[in-house]
Amino acid sequence: MSTRGREAAQVAEVTRGVMIDGPETADRDDAVWVARHGAGWSLTAHIADVAAIVPPGGDADAEARRMITTRYLPEGRHIPMIGAGEAHATLREGVAQPTLRVSVRFDADGEAIASEVGRGVLAEGFARTYPQAAAALRDPNDPLHAMLADAHELSRVLLSRRRAAGALAFYDLLQGFATTEEGNLVRLGGALRNAGYMIVQELMIAANEAVALWAAENDVPILFRNHRASAVAPSRDELLEDLSSFAAQIGNRVLVEKRLAMLMRPATYAPTVTGHYALNLPAYTHATSPLRRYPDLVTQRMLFAAADGAPPPYTFEELVALGEEVNAAIRERRLRTAERYRTEARKETRRALDDSSFERMDAETFRRVLKLGVTESEPRSDLSAEILRRLDEGALPLRDVCHVLFDAEGPSWLAVKDRLGDWLAEEPSRAVTGLSVYAQDVVGGPISEEHVVWAVEATGTAQLPRFTARVALRLGSVAHESPGRTAASKKDARSHAALALVCALAGIADRSHDARDDVPEPPSPAERARQVPADRHPVMAVNEYAQLGVISGLAFDYERDGTPHEPVFTCTASAVLAASGLPMSGTGTAGAKQAAKTAAAADLREKIDGAAVSDG
Repeated sequence: MSTRGREAAQVAEVTRGVMIDGPETADRDDAVWVARHGAGWSLTAHIADVAAIVPPGGDADAEARRMITTRYLPEGRHIPMIGAGEAHATLREGVAQPTLRVSVRFDADGEAIASEVGRGVLAEGFARTYPQAAAALRDPNDPLHAMLADAHELSRVLLSRRRAAGALAFYDLLQGFATTEEGNLVRLGGALRNAGYMIVQELMIAANEAVALWAAENDVPILFRNHRASAVAPSRDELLEDLSSFAAQIGNRVLVEKRLAMLMRPATYAPTVTGHYALNLPAYTHATSPLRRYPDLVTQRMLFAAADGAPPPYTFEELVALGEEVNAAIRERRLRTAERYRTEARKETRRALDDSSFERMDAETFRRVLKLGVTESEPRSDLSAEILRRLDEGALPLRDVCHVLFDAEGPSWLAVKDRLGDWLAEEPSRAVTGLSVYAQDVVGGPISEEHVVWAVEATGTAQLPRFTARVALRLGSVAHESPGRTAASKKDARSHAALALVCALAGIADRSHDARDDVPEPPSPAERARQVPADRHPVMAVNEYAQLGVISGLAFDYERDGTPHEPVFTCTASAVLAASGLPMSGTGTAGAKQAAKTAAAADLREKIDGAAVSDG
């Protein structure tokens, strides 16, 4: 038995454990026990000794290798990976069983300071469902309450530590969302929306990390679990910000889920360590579910051999081949599953389109129906009417507008597309987002400055400010460019350039235009003063007067009086009225510097308003 840790801390042998699983679970392959040790904790994970039931090379092993994982079916049914051997290997209450034991000591901050991996015995096991574990945590009279309270506290510390280290970790048990090990968001069923689920997730991550580090430090080749993000993924801080704001993004949750799924690559198995991006760990493995995952069983065999001082059951080259075999099989299974879901989704969407009950559809269902409907050259009149109804009511998202503009083809769609073009022209800045949607759909993922290229130059004078903007889409071998569009601001110039290109891509008349070149009559001081709303904060108001040219030379000066404990600040706000050159000032006194500034600005504004009206 080997020990890992910077301190020679003794890791006590614990023979008790609680199996916490779903209500219908029959394949219990791990049990945990947590205890306080001073300011820290000890964690013991007992893992079912599947290696003794399924030796390598036999028929049961061949079948497990073919299946790779247990298959879970509707209504709680499942096809065991190890067949009939599952009933003998699964952990059970009231039965002493041999296990792979992983023991870890943590300090008060949740840092692992010592660990052991070797053979163990689960002499006393308790089976609880996730809801039962959560109920015991709330009930001081439950015999498992104290242990589960320690386990819950440790899991919270471990989660906080992971988040602080940059792991893509998130739980929203109230609304039923959590992240997977690969950083993807998943929806939790009712039985998982409780503290029992979080305890198991955090303790299993800790146990798997401990095994991976132990194996790496003791030169034991196992199947490590490696993970990376997409090469075009934004910074880790941006992804963490997405997760931290997820609970408040009710309308954008689907987009956040899809974005994370698109940026996170599937994790893979290999006997070499490359780290785990989503967990932000240098080494990680899967060792806690040998009943359900073949890589865990392979790793368990290697761990037992190392702990026993026996020859390893696999060579390094065999582990490489096994990892590649498992990765390929999982990848193929995912592709088949995704295609099956797509096929079923297309059938369901076709039924919804044929049903024509568009007004009763929620936004997400209507989006799927719309995407299918625009592939037909002849638009259905009821679908066209519903598109325009939702547009008029402000209930048609910009992405849906883009689906129609860019994907609908044929002259029969022109009437609808023209109406959508008019809607874009009412607020041309929408077209900038529209170009991003077009580019993302073509690229099939996130876009960068290399895909959408802007050129903006100043083309006016001091008396007549003008900016000319052009935008180009560089999408592989295909490029689209807008004409130059000129406006009084960079934003408006960009918006009209984008609008021109959107119209071209949609095949409709150009709604963009250039700014007029005639110089308008300058507004009077009174007209410029009226541009600042009466309820504007006084400091903001006088600053806007300066920007509008109503005043010049705006300055704030301060004097301090009173005692150190009760200071008194006097602020003087001074400026020159541009129309007449008349200097004016306002004063304010308060116990805080900012309050004095606000009072002085209010006094100055009152004088500016009176002078501007008389001059106007």
